[in-house]
Amino acid sequence: MKKLLLIVTLLLSFCYGEWSDSLDRAYSITKEKTKEVYNSAKKTIVPEPKTEKELDAEEFRETWDDVFDKYKEGTLLLEERLSAPKSAWFVSTKADYQEEIDEVINDILGVLTRQNLLEYKEKIAKKKEEIVELRNRILYYREKRIGAPKESMIYTTKKEYTDEIKNSQDEVAILENDIRMVKKRLEKSFLSTGIELNSQQLDVLLSRVDGDDIIQMSVVMKVLNKITQQILVLMQESGEELSQAKRYYGMHLISWQLVYYIQQRYIDRVKRTYIPEIDNIIKQTNRMMSQTSVLIDKEREAEKRLIYQKNFEIQKETQYVAIEYKKQLLEATNEMKKAQEMTESNIRLSQNIYNTVSLSSELYSVISESQKMFNKIAKIQMPKIIPFENLQIRKKYEEITGELLKEH
Repeated sequence: MKKLLLIVTLLLSFCYGEWSDSLDRAYSITKEKTKEVYNSAKKTIVPEPKTEKELDAEEFRETWDDVFDKYKEGTLLLEERLSAPKSAWFVSTKADYQEEIDEVINDILGVLTRQNLLEYKEKIAKKKEEIVELRNRILYYREKRIGAPKESMIYTTKKEYTDEIKNSQDEVAILENDIRMVKKRLEKSFLSTGIELNSQQLDVLLSRVDGDDIIQMSVVMKVLNKITQQILVLMQESGEELSQAKRYYGMHLISWQLVYYIQQRYIDRVKRTYIPEIDNIIKQTNRMMSQTSVLIDKEREAEKRLIYQKNFEIQKETQYVAIEYKKQLLEATNEMKKAQEMTESNIRLSQNIYNTVSLSSELYSVISESQKMFNKIAKIQMPKIIPFENLQIRKKYEEITGELLKEH
């Protein structure tokens, strides 16, 4: 028995020694590998985050790659339209080709506005919703804190509710800062087209029903300027080769037609959608005011009469804001029509130059001037934005905007 125990002990010692040696070797190998990985990681260069300018340039390169084929398609249609008859039974007419050109322009607009170009309003709206939720949560915690115990192993204490309130307030502060940053980016976007807006004016713009349209137009103008620059580079590289020069000028003509297209779309939307819907809100408010006025006269109890009068004041304020809103949209439409007249003038000139196939050097100078014209038109078509008189007026604007968007 003793011999058996001795043999088992020896075997266990031997196995333990082997296992211990293996463990030591594994540890050494792992340690060396870890060192190699660590040293390799130290040598790896972590790329610095891209600047806003670099991101902007990268986004434009992608846009240009996608939009260039559409521009080429448009120039071919322009060429076909030149020789097409005004009317015919069996062949495409000038009007038919113009319809196809309009489709290309619509496709180009889709490319120019697809890459988060209208993210500003959506981002701000989302963050504002989060802020409302947090403020409701803060209100809930304050109410619960009143009856909460100072110390407890089971229930939430006053201090814990206070901590929750503080955390929620910190989150609100972060979101409000995020909104300021988004507005700063929007401000820079407008500034790049020569339009200067302060924080209050941006608030008004973001509250207006036509805010998205205006932001979209400013973005399109900005991108068209860059496309014009790219066309100028291509013209320089092509030298005096007239067929190439004509092709590039055709692209430039399409850019002007695109400007006209978005201007007309804005005018139509205000005229056919926004104004009729505001008129409907004014009509409903007037009807409500008449009913409330009758109820005020009939009511004998002073307390109830006071409530009716307050309701009447709210309705009156809604009526005032709706009428002012309508005036602003009509003024904006008039400004857009002035800008569109300039665009039409540029289209006529561009079409004439394209038809006569001028020398490329002349085309170059005309296109160069167009960049200034894009910015000039962007400024003219920008509606006059007056800051809100007070928070109550702003709230009413947002309510009416919500109604218009709901209908739309």
